[in-house]
Amino acid sequence: MSKRFKGESLRDILINLKYYSSIAVDLAMYSLAFRDNLAAIEVLKMEETIDDLYKEAIAKLIIAFRSTTYLQQALGLISIASSLDTISDAAGDIASVVLRGYPTHAYITAIMCHGEAVGLVKSRKHYKGVPARVDVLLLKRGDRYEIAPRTESILEDDVIVVRGPIEEVLEVARTLGEESLSKEKCGLEVSMQALGGDALALTLLSLKAISRSMLDLAFYSLLSNDKSIADTVAEMEVYADKLYHELLEHLFTTSYPGRSSEMVSLAVLTKSLEEISDAALRISNVIRYGQYAQVMSHVVSEGEEAYTRVKFKLREPLSLRGLGLEDRGFIPIAIYREGDWIAPVSSDVQIKSEDEIILKYYRVGEEIRILEELRERGLEPIR
Repeated sequence: MSKRFKGESLRDILINLKYYSSIAVDLAMYSLAFRDNLAAIEVLKMEETIDDLYKEAIAKLIIAFRSTTYLQQALGLISIASSLDTISDAAGDIASVVLRGYPTHAYITAIMCHGEAVGLVKSRKHYKGVPARVDVLLLKRGDRYEIAPRTESILEDDVIVVRGPIEEVLEVARTLGEESLSKEKCGLEVSMQALGGDALALTLLSLKAISRSMLDLAFYSLLSNDKSIADTVAEMEVYADKLYHELLEHLFTTSYPGRSSEMVSLAVLTKSLEEISDAALRISNVIRYGQYAQVMSHVVSEGEEAYTRVKFKLREPLSLRGLGLEDRGFIPIAIYREGDWIAPVSSDVQIKSEDEIILKYYRVGEEIRILEELRERGLEPIR
């Protein structure tokens, strides 16, 4: 077992386990969509790190919970650690497709720019800070690579891989003088044609969206110890399984553009998304089965990804797109309306007075200023 994490607390190990598994998934998706071998190699390195974190977490849990007094909490923490390890394994499978040389189907590139996007930007200038609300997954400076860098400035010729709302990713590119990254480069032209009526493309897009929403909602259920949200994740898993089986049927029965070898990339991505949705269910089951422990909230609240729940206070209905949330770096996860949850969330959905929205954002800038921006849009933080 690696000795790298032996001196760290269980809380710190779980925080790192959550953060690196999240990065691994998005970096793997990026590597597959844009055929980036470097990013794929970094994903496999991260998978090894996550394996070490997982083993150390289990070792600490076995020692800490030798009595039966806190057995349920111990089982919950083991389930969370195991689920995060499963997520990193799914990311590793995606990255392996890239390194084995299989071509990427155009549909995969297309869906990358729907919702939360990942993009590579080469800086053409020096810039202090990060020019938009995005998460920097990877920094290449000269011959040195850094995962999840804590850099305060971007230098000329730095290469960064960022994730966030598509408009924020494009804003990073524009600010740093990178003109090659655009909506067209991300594949939106392909998507307008491919996703307009192709059942395989639409189902793949739906599975990507629902697996991501499930994971975010599962984390939020840990943050708030909210069983109703955890139950919603369980309901979404039934639908995710349905999408998964529909995709398998499409893969083996539908004639689609591209060479037959591209089926490998579609099949592996489909299976990996299904594994991520299963992992989200196991995380939410911790709340559903009464296995909550306070450290779980700390793990979510102290990560780079932040969540808030807001209530819409304006009288007149407004489309989610009209609120301009994604333009400011907020990613809508789910809407609570009259006792029911709506997830995933379409940008065209109408927001009504007293609707509650769970938002995700990245910790860039002051929290107070971020929450004030929400209030200016008629959204009052309630949790």
